[in-house]
Amino acid sequence: MKVPAYSSLSAFLAHYHALRSDPSRGSDNEQLFAAMSAVIATLAPEARGALDSVEDSARAKRHRERAELQLRRELAARGIVAG
Repeated sequence: MKVPAYSSLSAFLAHYHALRSDPSRGSDNEQLFAAMSAVIATLAPEARGALDSVEDSARAKRHRERAELQLRRELAARGIVAG
């Protein structure tokens, strides 16, 4: 399944987190979640962890911002988020 285009990284991540937390997602949403997860899986494990981190320290924020930049570049390269 092709991942739709999003207006921003925030929109992509909000949709991803909503799908991830929905235990009753249908087959279409399951396929979309798998496709979105595959894009995120291209990041290093540390970056994936930083995306999910809720820690508020300055260090955690820097790591999350770096991971978001990497993900934004990957999504832009795939045409999923506007440059």
